[in-house]
Amino acid sequence: MESWERVRLFYSGDDFFQSLISDIGSATRSITIESYIFSYDALTIEILKELKRARERGCTVKVVVDGFGSYYSIPQLDEACDAYGIELRVFHPFPYPLQIVRNLFKKKSPNRPFLMKRMNRRNHRKIALIDEKRAYLGSFNFTQEHCAKYVGAQAWRDTGVYVEGPPVRWMVLSFQLTYLRTFMKGLLNWVDRWRMRTDLAHGPLRLNTTKKMRRELYQDLLRRISRSRSRIYITTAYFLPKRSLLRALLKAARRGVDVQILTPGKSDVPAVKWAAFYIVRFLLRKRVQILEYQKSILHAKTMIIDNDVLVGSFNLNHRSILHDLEVEVVLSDPASLASMLKQWHTDLHHSRPISEKDLAAPSWLARIVYSIAFRLRYML
Repeated sequence: MESWERVRLFYSGDDFFQSLISDIGSATRSITIESYIFSYDALTIEILKELKRARERGCTVKVVVDGFGSYYSIPQLDEACDAYGIELRVFHPFPYPLQIVRNLFKKKSPNRPFLMKRMNRRNHRKIALIDEKRAYLGSFNFTQEHCAKYVGAQAWRDTGVYVEGPPVRWMVLSFQLTYLRTFMKGLLNWVDRWRMRTDLAHGPLRLNTTKKMRRELYQDLLRRISRSRSRIYITTAYFLPKRSLLRALLKAARRGVDVQILTPGKSDVPAVKWAAFYIVRFLLRKRVQILEYQKSILHAKTMIIDNDVLVGSFNLNHRSILHDLEVEVVLSDPASLASMLKQWHTDLHHSRPISEKDLAAPSWLARIVYSIAFRLRYML
């Protein structure tokens, strides 16, 4: 079975992006970046300049950003990438109010019908591939919000990972498919015949490029939870699980598995917390422990299930399961487990448990807001 040859975990944006920038500086062949949010700020300007130097060394440099997640920064990114010789493409672009910016999308994506089904599917991955041999991924978007160097103590808490090994080639293929989708819709029927291995759901790399892979990944997660024996520690920025996942977690807790869920105390998307109100209250009544991180915004997406560690961009919500492109790695080595457990306890030190009293008797206005948000949970 394929496995990772080298692994390194990151729990701060400063360490993650410092390592990535250094690796970009040593690239000899190619650099590809795929990110939901790619801002234009102090951090990304530094990254873009390093990409420019790589381009001048002869590396091919391609960047794919999501049309919704990077909406406000795309015009500036386009200008900078044009100047630096970097190829920028937009995944499912949204229309802009100005014709001059709409022309930008004509250049980048000639097939752009504003169909709800297409617009609802976002590229939520955050991957940087260096020379098609090593990869950075996790929940770090390309924005300075993750780095204390730029925003101080308000830096978001995220988790990323560096990996090397044979499974990287599947990330390379996945990027190629996503890249084709940004400019040549007519090829998609042909591209879809390139079925990626669905057994990736049972290996060290988890991708959801096709509908079949989505089903396999979700079923694999349910199997992992149903077979757990000691612990399930979930860190998630957006907690809106499907009913089948809730049932699996409750069954695990009844078997005596230590089930704990860490969520943000302050969220960058408050509507998700509102939508999750009744789910959280239900789990608390079933004696499942849920905690809220207090130090800053929690944006990490990780799970520890017995001795396996899962790190990636997947949220436990309907968007990640049904719509968005995501990526996740499974780490089974003792060093990664020890590192993640240490970080888990550090995060708990900066968290507080939620009690039923915290959620008791919301006002009539709050109940209306929570109910509306819950009904919109498939879009959050």
